[in-house]
Amino acid sequence: MTEGGVLPPVARLAQPRRGHFDLGTGFHGDLWLDLDALFLRPARLRPYVQWVSARLDAHQIDAVCGPLEGGAFLALAVADVLDTAFVPAGRTPGPGRAGYRLPPGLDRRVAGGRVAIVDDAINAGTAVSACFRLLRDSGAVPVAAGALLALGQGAAIIEATMSVPCYAAAAIPSQVWPAADCPLCVTGIPLDT
Repeated sequence: MTEGGVLPPVARLAQPRRGHFDLGTGFHGDLWLDLDALFLRPARLRPYVQWVSARLDAHQIDAVCGPLEGGAFLALAVADVLDTAFVPAGRTPGPGRAGYRLPPGLDRRVAGGRVAIVDDAINAGTAVSACFRLLRDSGAVPVAAGALLALGQGAAIIEATMSVPCYAAAAIPSQVWPAADCPLCVTGIPLDT
């Protein structure tokens, strides 16, 4: 959490910027993170990976799923710590709502298993929610979610829509809106690039 307006160290790794951004998921937001920068020095993430891993371990998971790219990087690291299976979810092409797919044959391997879903950052929750649907449709049992960063109400959105606990190593105040309802657009504030 932010204390006195100071961002947690893991959040500073993502070089946050305030403004008006198209998040590329059908949502606009007031915060942009450089999630590629978050993973530049993996050793700096180790304490946060350990923290997320410890919370997910309590759910007796068989596998950790993460959306490519950042979520899969975190999923691989957590799976390594917990000695569980790693399940990458690749994005399906196309506009609109986020869609993901499992590598061929992996759906059969996760069927019946208890799976945690992780992402580098949870904002509107579109990637985690899409992975949740994918895993459930593959016969897996999603039991928890985790992230390095939760923006705004991201963790609460996941808990409310998926009915699983969501753990985030750090939280950053932020707001997101469906693009069609964005108050920043209504007031004429241009999108930042």
